[in-house]
Amino acid sequence: ERVSLLSALQTWREVKAGSEVGRAGAADEAQARDNYFEIRARSENALSQLFNTEIRLRRLLGLSANDGNVMRPTTEPITAMVVPDWNLCLTEALAKRPELRKQKWNIKSLELQHKAAEMLVNPRLDFVARYQINGFGDRLTGNDTSQFHSAYASLVQGDQTGWALGFEFSMPIGFRGAVTQVQNLEHRLTKARSILSEQEVEISLELASVMQQMSQNYQTAKTNFNRRRAAERRVQAFMAEYKAGRTTLDLVLRSQISLSQAETAYFASLIGYNRALAELKFRKGSILVDSNVFLSESLWTPVAYEDAMRR
Repeated sequence: ERVSLLSALQTWREVKAGSEVGRAGAADEAQARDNYFEIRARSENALSQLFNTEIRLRRLLGLSANDGNVMRPTTEPITAMVVPDWNLCLTEALAKRPELRKQKWNIKSLELQHKAAEMLVNPRLDFVARYQINGFGDRLTGNDTSQFHSAYASLVQGDQTGWALGFEFSMPIGFRGAVTQVQNLEHRLTKARSILSEQEVEISLELASVMQQMSQNYQTAKTNFNRRRAAERRVQAFMAEYKAGRTTLDLVLRSQISLSQAETAYFASLIGYNRALAELKFRKGSILVDSNVFLSESLWTPVAYEDAMRR
């Protein structure tokens, strides 16, 4: 919009200068002036939207509303064609998406609970052993020399010991509680696996949609770029014909408006393409790693890492 504004201003000045010397009429000057102020209003609205977007970004980053600086990207948008590999992206998404990892750990927990519940269904047979030291006496303490006069004395002597060996067998009738618990965990496990399957399908559809948006925005940006070049040549041609007196100012202004629209469409589709690239990283679950943001934690046992890689 800023480039279009400068172009309209230059056209208005040239037409105004021509009207002062009689080369252009008052209607042409008024039309050029009207076109300039129309584009100026559009440019001011675009600038206001830019400032509002910056305020939203500052709110997300926790920055002050106004620190005397204007935020702007340090790199240009990507214009190269990116062709991601479908199988690689899908594998990466299924391995890194946090909701899938959370659901897989939930399934692992339910599997361990189910295994423990199945143990409770079986009869229980335990081997037990017991050894005890007894103390007998008519009194707790005393100085009498009789055998059972002092309980503490007989306890310290260790003559009244006892031991036992044996087996304990227990089997609840019907195992109704244990069987109900196993069935409940089986239902929960089936539900969790179904949720995981639906999540994987949903993620695959999200990836397909993002890749389609990438292809569409890139092709649209390419088409709008060619449209922009054609609009530039159109403006140059009409401007030369107007200066030569072979065309009207209306066609010149129309070509400038068309150029402005072509430039706006080109940059809009280019930004849509870059947003689709960022969306692809987000849907793959690799946007933090690709942005060099890592989360660290203490090391687990090697068996836990092997289990995570295997699953």
